[in-house]
Amino acid sequence: MTKNDVFRVNSPRVIFENIDGELILVHMEKGAYYTTDEVGAAVWDLVESRCTLAEIVETLAAQFDAGHDEIEAATMVFLGRLQAEDLIASDGPVGDRTPPRRPLPIAKRPFRAPDLLAYQDMQDMLALDPIHDVEATGWPMPRPDDDSSSITSRSA
Repeated sequence: MTKNDVFRVNSPRVIFENIDGELILVHMEKGAYYTTDEVGAAVWDLVESRCTLAEIVETLAAQFDAGHDEIEAATMVFLGRLQAEDLIASDGPVGDRTPPRRPLPIAKRPFRAPDLLAYQDMQDMLALDPIHDVEATGWPMPRPDDDSSSITSRSA
């Protein structure tokens, strides 16, 4: 992993939602779901924005109260865990480009190494889900053979 590496969300296999600062991720093929804390959600947002590792670390250093080396080490461990769980993939290093602009926070918040909690207790249920097919945007959709949208009525 180098400072110029860019990562991407492993779509359409992975769907996610940020609910009040808690990120919930679902790997549709593995049937596993994950949660992460505020720092992990911030890292995920930066991955989704196609930031390099260096840009992710710099943005976190501007938002959280910790040393650059501590943030970089924790971020690399977290990104490695996301890759190991097949939630993100590396697109390798990028050349010169203009990084995305981010608003600066009003005050720095305490830094805690991001954590990723994995849950496999729903694997069987996700596999049985009748709307397990996924559209291009990564959200579940009814199967093509599902004719539940047309309801037939019988007259009396």
